[in-house]
Amino acid sequence: MMQEAGTNEATERQEATDATVCPLCAVGCHLAPADEDDAMRGRARGVAGPANPNGRLCAKGINAFESVGDEDRLTEPLVREDGELVPTDWASALDRAAAGLRDTADAHGPDSLAFLGAPHCSNEENYLLQKLARTMGSNTVDNRARLCHDNAAAALAERFGYPASTLGVDELAESDLVLVVGANPAVQQPVAFNAFVRGGDADVVHVDPRANETTRAADVHLAPRPGTDALFFHAVAAELLDAGSHDESFVAERTTGFEAYRESLADVDAVQAAAATDVPVDDVRDLAERIAAADGVAIIAGTGVEADDGATARALCDLLCLTGSVGRRGAGFALFRGLNNEQGATDVGCRPDELPGHADLDDPAARARIADVWDVEVSEEPGLNEKEALAAFGESIRGALVVGENPAISKRDADWTAERLDALDSLVVLDVYETETTAHADVVLPAAVGVEKSGTVTNLDRRVQALTAVADPPGDARPDFETLCDLGTRLVGDGFDYDDPREVFDELRAVSPVHADVTVGERWGDDYRDRFATPDGRAAFEPAETDAEVDDEGLALVVGSRAGGFGAADTTADDLLHLNPADADALGLVESDAVVVRGDGDSIETSLTVEDGVREGVAYLHADVADPLVRAGTASVEVEKRT
Repeated sequence: MMQEAGTNEATERQEATDATVCPLCAVGCHLAPADEDDAMRGRARGVAGPANPNGRLCAKGINAFESVGDEDRLTEPLVREDGELVPTDWASALDRAAAGLRDTADAHGPDSLAFLGAPHCSNEENYLLQKLARTMGSNTVDNRARLCHDNAAAALAERFGYPASTLGVDELAESDLVLVVGANPAVQQPVAFNAFVRGGDADVVHVDPRANETTRAADVHLAPRPGTDALFFHAVAAELLDAGSHDESFVAERTTGFEAYRESLADVDAVQAAAATDVPVDDVRDLAERIAAADGVAIIAGTGVEADDGATARALCDLLCLTGSVGRRGAGFALFRGLNNEQGATDVGCRPDELPGHADLDDPAARARIADVWDVEVSEEPGLNEKEALAAFGESIRGALVVGENPAISKRDADWTAERLDALDSLVVLDVYETETTAHADVVLPAAVGVEKSGTVTNLDRRVQALTAVADPPGDARPDFETLCDLGTRLVGDGFDYDDPREVFDELRAVSPVHADVTVGERWGDDYRDRFATPDGRAAFEPAETDAEVDDEGLALVVGSRAGGFGAADTTADDLLHLNPADADALGLVESDAVVVRGDGDSIETSLTVEDGVREGVAYLHADVADPLVRAGTASVEVEKRT
């Protein structure tokens, strides 16, 4: 593992000041209580670290300690008696939880159990959860945030080796061109964006159907018609090829499949793309010229690249390979995840089809490492992902251990989800607050928040950082690490007797090659400087998918992302429907009209705001408002005035 400059200094500074990592997003800023004597008396103060080198915090990070003193926190274990959740002691609650899960496994088999983790939990906690699942015989283990970036992560894994960013966030400051696609990092990851993009010298091109705060910092804003993003980037690639502006040596030495890829773009050009995407021909060619002139191109991608089953993400990977913009500093693909340990939860194996370190379940070497350390033979049959498991609750899945997750608010009909949860024989939930899911639980165990626990988390550029407990959990609440150790001992026996999270991380190193040489403060992986983590060491081009699927019925629904986690307020969010003036005029609507937005099987009522920043053909809603439509799987909507 390559040691990065400044890592030791940053790590020592973090430990010396008792700072921890902000729990509210995946950037990984360092912070400490504003009041050193009592975290509940003040807001957080920034501490300089790799992600926030100037020690600044965003508005969310400043309020990172709000949950510490929140009177609504769970403070004691609860068990269900006569239909009601009532307080009990820890030993009784743990015994009840373990008995329920064990009885379910005995009656229906171990694969009748589901284990759902969360990106708010530490690496060690998610590792323990998947270890508990697999030692009990179930591979149905997942974390919900993994699915938020599943298509982009899969594209990165297929092309380069791992489902993760290929460059460090600090390297964005060295890029000549930063292409922001389907993301609004000026709001969602403002500290990183301000420190390394807004404050750098790179040209910034923003590709998004709605102008937003990131657009204001960009040199160019492009808004392809929804459903045509992949075709747009293929057209840019075709322009580069026609001009001979691709990196021939990189393509020849470090990739495969180039000729088939080139042939697939033979009939793609800027004129065709302009007709399909509504991006002017000159703008397509201008982006190609900017990319050709740049020495290093970096892509920042968010959830906006997920809508087309990964076609856009794959097109972006192809563009990087075509220009040699991966595997060197200042260039590559930055997957800007949202939640603080979203990357780490996946890295440590909290998913149904991979073991720790992104090893396939049927990889003999990986299974041998696990057997040697755990003294358990793990099934090579993949389990269900969280969405599939929820649909199977009460049928093939009869019991669930839910840690820091709230499946009751998944993107499905609320009544249907409630029925699925009630159909379980045993439901055990570890959480910080009462939620829609704890309302159905048989046992509820109170948990600590990130600033109250030790261990590690992994930020959006694969940096493993130390958590320090800088506050105490309220009442009898405690870290999930302790609870999972106690449950593991009751359910499995040996293998869950750890003194502290450091012992768990040491075990992770023994079973996960990507963590083997990592120390706290470092990023796992070598950024593909010499070879890619693919079987042949090369990045693979694939023939381009040039058939854009466009829904001409209604307005394309575009949903804004939620911000952060506990205590995170998105001050830019509103509950309004945003339409382009041309669409509002065509519908006979004006500013502030009360409207009904109808989708597939559901509708919402709200008010209208008209803005030029939304491209024609798009209906923009914030995620909190759009939730009923998203649950129904809505892709396009109809809008009418409310009477």
